[in-house]
Amino acid sequence: MLVLFILAALAYGAATFAYGTRSIERDGDEDTGPFRYARLLLAVAAALHVFAIGAQCVQGDHPLKNIYLATSFGTLIAVGGYLGLARRGKGLDALGSVLAPVGLVGLALGVVFSDVVVTTTLSGGGKQLGSAHVGLASAGLAGFTLASGVAGLYLGMERRLRRKMYRPGRGGLSLQGLDRLHHRLVLLVTPIFTLAIVTGVLWTVEGGGMEQLRGRLFEVAAAVVAWLTSVSLLVSRAIWGTRGRRSAWLTLTAFAAILLIVVWYGVRS
Repeated sequence: MLVLFILAALAYGAATFAYGTRSIERDGDEDTGPFRYARLLLAVAAALHVFAIGAQCVQGDHPLKNIYLATSFGTLIAVGGYLGLARRGKGLDALGSVLAPVGLVGLALGVVFSDVVVTTTLSGGGKQLGSAHVGLASAGLAGFTLASGVAGLYLGMERRLRRKMYRPGRGGLSLQGLDRLHHRLVLLVTPIFTLAIVTGVLWTVEGGGMEQLRGRLFEVAAAVVAWLTSVSLLVSRAIWGTRGRRSAWLTLTAFAAILLIVVWYGVRS
């Protein structure tokens, strides 16, 4: 297990460095220097991350055990999702420079805090609800990470275009392409996050009643903010055609609320 963790961490670190060299490489259509191996290194890191989680599961530290292991699993899903999306072209390369360190942080949290035990233990239907909630929440975290990353790329590209600082390269995504990809990601992740909220509320109520739910008002409020923001994004786009900067900022707001939930869970654990 320790060997897998070290190898995965080194691969994530190498991928982070390789993606970071993009800013100092010479301009041109051909990838040069360490950057040409960045995506391969990230794929190797993700594969090692999978084996590390598998080794933890053998030891009883599965992704549903605590928030840290679930976060590790969620970041792995986000990295895997990025690798799948990155095959569409070079327009998402900048997102790799973010996902590589995010994967490393998730891996480290899952290993360092693998022994933390959730204070609420349930059995029967409650256990099934808890497992469903953690799994859906991990997928929701991964989806919103990707969506917010694409939204950030859109805002950055749009700002550079307005200042006439951006020169499109061969194989890159246009603003319209980034906006379309961003919308599809939000459209996919919002139902997943909705189910995560529903199962989480049911799990909490079944475990301790309404009194237990009142003790988690912060998490509930943050989840409602994230849900309302993502739903308003989809509704406004469907009815009024809202897109672009406003949609990107709504997604970043939802992601910030989700991060607050993850941090709050970590502090309470």
